[in-house]
Amino acid sequence: MTSKMISIREDIYNDLKRLKGPNESFSELIERLIIEQKKDPLKHFGILNELPDNILDDFENAIIEARKEDIKRAVERFSENWDDL
Repeated sequence: MTSKMISIREDIYNDLKRLKGPNESFSELIERLIIEQKKDPLKHFGILNELPDNILDDFENAIIEARKEDIKRAVERFSENWDDL
């Protein structure tokens, strides 16, 4: 098998080293990460595969709105606690 040399920043190397299994090569790690990224998360939810796109869009929008509310509450709490600074 042919191999290629690549250059990466030291911080990225350290992150990869931390993620690498004890008997796993860097090539195997990168391959594993690529495969994991390509996985379809919906296949694990079963029923979501059967739902129409508009329902899935509504579900996604509800999650986005909930996250916005979480951020808003966090900012409000931060402001309450740190107004005196």
